[in-house]
Order: sequence, then C-alpha cells, then structure tokens
Amino acid sequence: MQNAMNENGVQMIAVCDVDRPNAEFAQATVRNAQRGGSRDCTVVGDFRRLLENRDINAVTIGTPDHWHALIAIAAMRAGKDVYCEKPMTLTIEEGKQVARVA
Repeated sequence: MQNAMNENGVQMIAVCDVDRPNAEFAQATVRNAQRGGSRDCTVVGDFRRLLENRDINAVTIGTPDHWHALIAIAAMRAGKDVYCEKPMTLTIEEGKQVARVA
C-alpha cells in the first residue's frame, strides 16, 4: 500500500479490515502519506462494501492467505484491478478460478 501511494495519480480513498484498530491504523497511515489530498480515507469493515464503491479502480489485497483468491475474484468481478500479496492462491484449483475470472 505504501509503495502504491508513492506512485503519481494514486490516491487511497478507503481501507478495509474486520479488526477496527488495524483499519484505523491503516487509515492514519494513508492520511499521513496523502497530506493535501482531495479526499479523505474511509474505513470499511466488509470488503464487499468496499467493492461496491464505483470510485475505487483498484484494490490491494493483504489479508490472510486463505482469503486472497476469494477477494481477488470478487474484486475482478466488480471491475477492479487487483494487486495481491503472495501467495495469490492456496491450491491449483483456486489459481485456475482466478485465471478464468481475469
């Protein structure tokens, strides 16, 4: 996330974590890095609500490994670009499902 924020044209507008203190830490990190940005960074507790936001073009998935494929597939189906920590999948079948959706 921090590397992405250093890229021109990238603005983090939301963070998502089921653990509120973790989400608030990420939000504070974004706010400190994006001083002067035109939007605030909101906190979302359910990734599905984040994917409903049409202003979001891409997501970074940094969840526990067993969630990577499910969230990546949902994000791609919602029209989002995806950057995922490794491993993207835990099984060959999950990898095939991700590839089919992509």
